[in-house]
Amino acid sequence: MPATSVRPLAPDDAPAYRALRLTGIAELPAAFCTTHAAESGLPLAQIAQRLRATSHQIIFGAFNEEQLIAIAGLRREPIAVVHDKASLWGVYVAPQARGRGAGRQLVQAAIDHACAIPELGRVRLAVAQDNHAALSLYLGCGFTLADSPAADGMLPLQLLLPRPARASACASASAESNVFMKINTLQIPAK
Repeated sequence: MPATSVRPLAPDDAPAYRALRLTGIAELPAAFCTTHAAESGLPLAQIAQRLRATSHQIIFGAFNEEQLIAIAGLRREPIAVVHDKASLWGVYVAPQARGRGAGRQLVQAAIDHACAIPELGRVRLAVAQDNHAALSLYLGCGFTLADSPAADGMLPLQLLLPRPARASACASASAESNVFMKINTLQIPAK
């Protein structure tokens, strides 16, 4: 299999993005904040506009040669009070590409992009607690269980970005030990 390449998507990628996103919504509807009917009803021009990178949003795609095989968005909060947070959203890897590292490359590209934004301090996401593959991917990329409560079978995860202005190492170590305890006591039902 040829090497996977990852890059920000552009408006010209709209047809491939739409097709892959609709496949993801059909397969895992609970993992997306939309419905197949709502997403398929969007005009292609609106989807193309979504793919224009801005200072608050970027969508990455992983490609096997010319075929789009995985997608992930990173959205930064525009409101000043929470502008230090970003959300990883819409992550989906096509079934034929799973287990080959495309998801990890894609998530890492989003993390690298977030690290390049000085005011960002954390990246958040929500993952279905029964989606073991996604949970393993996110934990493997450094995400930890967030302090916010879980809702509707979803686990809130976060990744604290390295920043020089972060609180003292002592406070950080204390927070890490609390997160470690939470992950060790997390009960994940077997499939």
